[in-house]
Amino acid sequence: MPHSAPPPPTAVRPARPVTAEQGFLRAWAALVPAALGVAYFLWRAPDVDLARLQLAGTAAAAKEVYDGHAPAFRDALVAQMVWVACGAATLLLVFQIGHHAYSGLRGRQVSHWALIATFAGAVFGLVENGLLVGALRVRGRVDDWPFATATALETVKWLLLGASTVIGATVWATTVSRAGRGMRRKAADPDDADADDPETAPSPHSAHSDHTPEVVPPWPVAEADGRIWPTGVAHPHAEPGIPSAHWRYQSTTAPGRQHAKLGFCVSGGGIRSATVTLGALQALRRSLREARYLVSVSGGGYTAGAMQLALDDTLTSRDAFAPGSPEEDHLRRHSKYVADGTGQWMVALGVLLRGLLASLFLLAAATGTIGLVLSWAYHDVPVTDLTHLAKPGIRFCAHCTTTPARPSFRDPAVWTVAYALVAAAGIWLLWLAAYVWDRADWMARWLARAFQAFVVLTLALTAVVFLLPLLAWSAVYLQTRNQVSRPDATVGAGLTVLVTYFAALVGTLWRRRQTVRTGLSKVMDVVRGRSGLSRAVPNGLLQYLTVWVVLIVLAAVFLLILGWTTATGWAWPLWLQICVPAVLLFIGSLLDQTWMSLHPFYRRRLASAFAVRREVLPGTEGTQVARPYDFATETTTLSEYGARKPDFPQVIFAAAGNLSGSDRTPPGRRAVSYTLSHDYVGGPDVGYACTACLEQRSKRHIARDLTVQSAVAISGAAFASAMGAQARAFQVLFALSNARLGSWLPNPGALAEQWSAPRWPAPPAPLIRRLPYLLREVFGRYPMDDRLLLVTDGGHYENLGLVELLRQGVRTAVCIDASGDVPPFATTLAQAIALAQEELGITITLHEPTALVPGSSDPLQPPSVLSALNARLSRTSVVTGDITYPEDLDIDGERGRHGTLIVARTTLTKDLPYELLSYAAAHPVFPHDSTSDQWFDHRQFDAYQTLGRCLGQRVQELLDGAEAS
Repeated sequence: MPHSAPPPPTAVRPARPVTAEQGFLRAWAALVPAALGVAYFLWRAPDVDLARLQLAGTAAAAKEVYDGHAPAFRDALVAQMVWVACGAATLLLVFQIGHHAYSGLRGRQVSHWALIATFAGAVFGLVENGLLVGALRVRGRVDDWPFATATALETVKWLLLGASTVIGATVWATTVSRAGRGMRRKAADPDDADADDPETAPSPHSAHSDHTPEVVPPWPVAEADGRIWPTGVAHPHAEPGIPSAHWRYQSTTAPGRQHAKLGFCVSGGGIRSATVTLGALQALRRSLREARYLVSVSGGGYTAGAMQLALDDTLTSRDAFAPGSPEEDHLRRHSKYVADGTGQWMVALGVLLRGLLASLFLLAAATGTIGLVLSWAYHDVPVTDLTHLAKPGIRFCAHCTTTPARPSFRDPAVWTVAYALVAAAGIWLLWLAAYVWDRADWMARWLARAFQAFVVLTLALTAVVFLLPLLAWSAVYLQTRNQVSRPDATVGAGLTVLVTYFAALVGTLWRRRQTVRTGLSKVMDVVRGRSGLSRAVPNGLLQYLTVWVVLIVLAAVFLLILGWTTATGWAWPLWLQICVPAVLLFIGSLLDQTWMSLHPFYRRRLASAFAVRREVLPGTEGTQVARPYDFATETTTLSEYGARKPDFPQVIFAAAGNLSGSDRTPPGRRAVSYTLSHDYVGGPDVGYACTACLEQRSKRHIARDLTVQSAVAISGAAFASAMGAQARAFQVLFALSNARLGSWLPNPGALAEQWSAPRWPAPPAPLIRRLPYLLREVFGRYPMDDRLLLVTDGGHYENLGLVELLRQGVRTAVCIDASGDVPPFATTLAQAIALAQEELGITITLHEPTALVPGSSDPLQPPSVLSALNARLSRTSVVTGDITYPEDLDIDGERGRHGTLIVARTTLTKDLPYELLSYAAAHPVFPHDSTSDQWFDHRQFDAYQTLGRCLGQRVQELLDGAEAS
């Protein structure tokens, strides 16, 4: 029998509005039951060891605990029942208020599940204490089952209530903070009295001064559980009955941008792409002045941003970065922008070491704090007794050889894990039965959620009962077995830092040569003494192994720290128990994680080479120099310095916004388009936010990343803790070592609620990017509804910028491809064409693309001498293609769906200048030097710039021919 169709996804039903005053008062009132419960417990409960009784497990063990004091234990159990009931009432009230305080999906889900866990934990606690009170009233022999059941319930109770208490404290603090902020805002602006009423709140598309919206929300998507995000907003292109709605949504551009006749895109590729782009745009200057858009990715953005900053009232697009100009000369002399000379290398290595030390220290402090909390939890509620591990663990005795005994597990606790596993399996079988019975869809959904909950509960119980105690014992066992002293531990910490530092250098700097040609031809070339076509490959096998080994070492070190602190934390000196969490709280809350990474250094070094303006020296007769910008005193805001200049296209820096899951990202990718320009920031999958509004409303640390030089650096953040579909091992290493680029920038989709709905629960913009953002990078968690998104290299989405240029709707698209693909095919171009079809519905048909394949050209003479070079020559370096849009473009009243694509690719042809062919013959890697090589000398710079100029001249000839026809 066919299954019935699932119900259509629906948006989350909005909660009844609660004012800021009501939320503030309810939050404080929720503490009253807990305060009364604590007071009653302190008043009525005798001083007895309840935890030992509740975890006794057998009647004999329990009798040893309460023998002769049964009435006192009964009174304590009753008092604890009152305390648990009152504490649970407080948590339930807090989570109910949290449903109003958290407007996002994740916050409400956490509150919902924590509420269920609180209720279940309270019920287990009341039943457990009731069984014990009844057993203590029995005169004579008592069976074991009440005490065994009580132990099992005690284990589950404290697991659920402990987790709920931590979550509840966070929810309560967030509610009080947001409600207090809403009350202060209302007091400062009495006209904002209706801010809490959604019916009188401004529209999500409220406009600023030029009548364009401040925020355009992203197109809505349904998550796996049926929830819609964003909620309560209408997409600008939402029209019923359109079969290609996805293409329509993806084609959404920033408000105010129009279709155009001509646009350029320049690819990523580091300094290689920057020099090629420089030469190409110099040759294309006449057409560039007529273009509407210039989309840049990574290295192409170096040059695009440099040209944008060089233009001012005195220097026009005709002269900026012209051949022989002071700007070009400055760039040529600073092509080793990362570090040039011993002094700059020492600074670069020192910055990397500083970030590494900060990251490892914070993560170690966080691990130690968690272990300290767990240590006290096991000490007060010994589900598994770890008390005997503290003394040998804190001694650090270099001459002690006695190892601690393995922890003994309580039988009822072990059976609890088994029962939870059996319950999960039973619910899974019921779910299968309900799924087969198509009329029980509601039951199948309920059972699926119950199965997930029991799986999580089983895993948590396994960790609490078995894994954490074994980890604590293993840490102390290894310490005593190897007679580790305090100096030994210090040396071990230092070696861990050095090994991680070495791996970070390997991940960022190591490059090797790998021959591309394979098979018999490669062997024959080696025999004949010829060098095959090769390129620089940053991801060699030995590099991968090095990274994996270091990650395993770091994981082992942090696990040992967690185990040792869990075993010994409760026995630390009081000052140390205070200092560890205090230092973590102080540094973790005040330190901006992005500013401790390599991003500020990378941005500053890029600006030193590419961000210059031409000036006439005072007191001279017109002597011109290229003076770098002083960013300490002059902030090059995107809205002002990135504004479109006369006779120059609008520059759009293409980056990638990293998202978890597949609800938003294209298949096979973990990132979406995130662009930065003078008018708007964002993309169709995350929404668009007005750049000027964002600059005004962002705090200082984040606003510093809304500048032209930051946009250049973010668009070129090639190695980061999130790199689209790249290797996950490298991403984790970069996060752990702080050897990461990219920045956390505002999420326009979340800003729609912050700016447009001034109700008090709307979360404020973050002041700085604190420790939780570093943890998200380590664990790879990037929710689509978070306030900030990790934005990295545009190549993590699409490395040519072609898809973003086509999104703007241009009739003629010129693509400068210096991405450095491995021949024979232009893989990056092929991927961009496929992505344009998948996401935008745009079809591209290339004309004779095989003409780009090396070896397709007629050979240079004499072929016997130049065979190696002839194998690298292509018939052409520029190909054209037809563009077919799914809908008509409207350009100056002319409508049509067809356009032209011109692709100029960095490949060798026989008609190149003699000096360039000579350089290519002497350098087999050219023009495919690795992107990891960011230290170009003057010969590399001149070769790639000349190649780019030749590409630009050929493209200009095609454009002139099209204009003439």
